[in-house]
Amino acid sequence: MDRHILLIVSDDSSSLQAVRFVAGFFAGQEKPHLTLLYVAPNPKAGLTESEIIQDYGNLSRREAQIKSLAQTALDRAEELLVSKHFPKANIHKKITFKQLGTANDIIQEGITGIYDAIALGRRGLSRLEELIDDSVSKQVFTTPMEIPLWICRSHEKPASSVLLCTDGSPASLRCADHVGFMLANAPEHEITLLHVACGSSPAVPEDAIAQARRMLEENGVASRRIHQKIITCSNIAEAILRVAREGEYGVLATGRTGRGESRTLHLLGSVSMNLLKHLESATLWICH
Repeated sequence: MDRHILLIVSDDSSSLQAVRFVAGFFAGQEKPHLTLLYVAPNPKAGLTESEIIQDYGNLSRREAQIKSLAQTALDRAEELLVSKHFPKANIHKKITFKQLGTANDIIQEGITGIYDAIALGRRGLSRLEELIDDSVSKQVFTTPMEIPLWICRSHEKPASSVLLCTDGSPASLRCADHVGFMLANAPEHEITLLHVACGSSPAVPEDAIAQARRMLEENGVASRRIHQKIITCSNIAEAILRVAREGEYGVLATGRTGRGESRTLHLLGSVSMNLLKHLESATLWICH
């Protein structure tokens, strides 16, 4: 089955973080399909119908200018991908005018387009972080974020290895399923399963590892590509960050909420929030 990533682009150079990661990480023969999305400012936002009619000429010129800037950014992203041997046939470009707010527009496109992941640069996440701090609808906390989210670092040649965290929770198993689906036909990517035993966690380390391994293998990942680590600690996030840094992994994959964390209380679980804030060495893949 084809893999399809929604890759967010803007005229901010930091938006190329996601483009560089995808171009460098998928360096083998199996290339995913990409839709490059530019969410442009809407020149008609806040105007009444009569105001739009009255100033139609200026608004049309402004819209054309915005589209031109967006097209330039999309073309620049496409050129970078093609230079890294991404086939043009796998690259699609889309411009949309802001309707619900940048974050919600991205999420809605992710849902309606049935993408396998949403990828954006670390600085581009600031718009999504607005959703974390504000009181928003139940839909934003649940349905929209069912899509795996990739928070990308600006590495020209990200390491091919993946650190997959697992505690046996449903979110961690969905993450294992996502990693397996995305990388099953990419033998250059080695996957290390990590379980961090901390305090009075009810998880049985060997069971958590076995469940995640089964998810990977059911997706077609060869067992020889799968490794494992079980460590103990007093702080889960700090331990994961240390392993990710010392192992020089290109991707750190984790469930958004672990055992004992409620997705209704936080958009991101406490551990994944700490990873989001402090991870510098790898791209973060988060699954609900």
